[in-house]
Amino acid sequence: MSQERYFIAGSDILVIDDSPNNLSLLTQMLSDKGYNVRVATNGKLALQSASATPPDLILLDIMMPSMDGYEICEQLKADELTRDIPVIFLSGLNEALDKVQAFAVGGVDYVTKPFEPLEILARSENQLRWRSLELQLKEQNAQLQLLLTATQAISKAANVDSAPKVILSKICQTIGWNLAEAWLPNPHLKALVCSRGWYANDSSLLPFRQLSQALTFPPNVGLPGRVWLSKKPAWSEDISQTNDRSFLRDKIAAAVGIKAALGVLIIVGDRVSAVLVFLHKNQITLDGRLIELVNGVATQLVALIQRKKAETALKKANQELERLAALDGLTSVANRRQFDKILPQEWYRLKREQLPLLLIMCDVDYFKRYNDRYGHLEGDNCLRQVASAIASASRRPADLVARYGGEEFAVILPNTSAEGALQRIAFLVRYSLKASFVKRAPLTVRA
Repeated sequence: MSQERYFIAGSDILVIDDSPNNLSLLTQMLSDKGYNVRVATNGKLALQSASATPPDLILLDIMMPSMDGYEICEQLKADELTRDIPVIFLSGLNEALDKVQAFAVGGVDYVTKPFEPLEILARSENQLRWRSLELQLKEQNAQLQLLLTATQAISKAANVDSAPKVILSKICQTIGWNLAEAWLPNPHLKALVCSRGWYANDSSLLPFRQLSQALTFPPNVGLPGRVWLSKKPAWSEDISQTNDRSFLRDKIAAAVGIKAALGVLIIVGDRVSAVLVFLHKNQITLDGRLIELVNGVATQLVALIQRKKAETALKKANQELERLAALDGLTSVANRRQFDKILPQEWYRLKREQLPLLLIMCDVDYFKRYNDRYGHLEGDNCLRQVASAIASASRRPADLVARYGGEEFAVILPNTSAEGALQRIAFLVRYSLKASFVKRAPLTVRA
């Protein structure tokens, strides 16, 4: 509520009237209440003033020379910059048709002269309050729309690492700025480093980006460093007019035509997540509402990315646990549990499709004698090499090699007939093992 009162009290009101007495009275009355008042004595000056710096409210006389209030209002409503500014008509005309026409051309209220000062103040405050609520609603809608589109884009991103670029591009496109980059804290360097994610709507800005990639910003150095240290947004309306060298990339910025810069700090929880920097080719006047929009949206989206990263990491960890649970710890082929799970599945699937299934059971003869002679370490190594040899002979994705137990192994070969397959696999296994065991003991592979 306090923010709303501040907005209303500091509002900019344009008064358009050809009567010096009316202008003096209205200016004094509105200024005493804390409003910033501008005046115009004719339609041409009024339109120029409204377009140059759109006010929050317009008080408009109807009866004026050269261009009356109705025509002025029509032109205001035809201009995209001024069409949403509320207009209160002030007139000595008290006929119903005059009031109807005033509302028809876009007026929001009508006060008949001679007016009561308290009435003017009450109607002005009412319209400013509605205007304030309308702007807040538009900002909330813009923020929600931006959040929605960016969230959808992040969800569709190929990987989490590409999400920062999605955030920067969506925000830039929404606020109409030209370039955006993210600076991330590096605890080892104690400085901000440039993220790989960035956005630019003009290829001529690439040299600026290339320089950024080679830089780091310690606290209070450059625009990113100042934002990082102060934990407050920073806005430069025109970098070329900055005399304190706070923007260290001013020369390359001038070369590529960058003027305005905005830096916002993104804090998720109690940790600084990033400093986002947005750049524009035109001089841009400080806009607190824009800062709030960018900061609010970016913070929520960064939190979404971090949550998505955590979910992705958890998913990978679970997948790795599932993979390890299906493997034999010694030989790294499938274990007996995985074999017992896959065999029935393949059996019923191939039976339904009327395709053959080949199951090979094999073991290492005289393994106990080998183990006793060369030791358990060599025995384990023997099993690993046998498992690797069998796996290399079964190369199709659907084939499964499993340690069945002890020195016994099993091979599931879907859609494979016995004719020739046993001899082929025996040859491949023998070929793979020959080099490993020729110096240790005689090798025989039988099928």
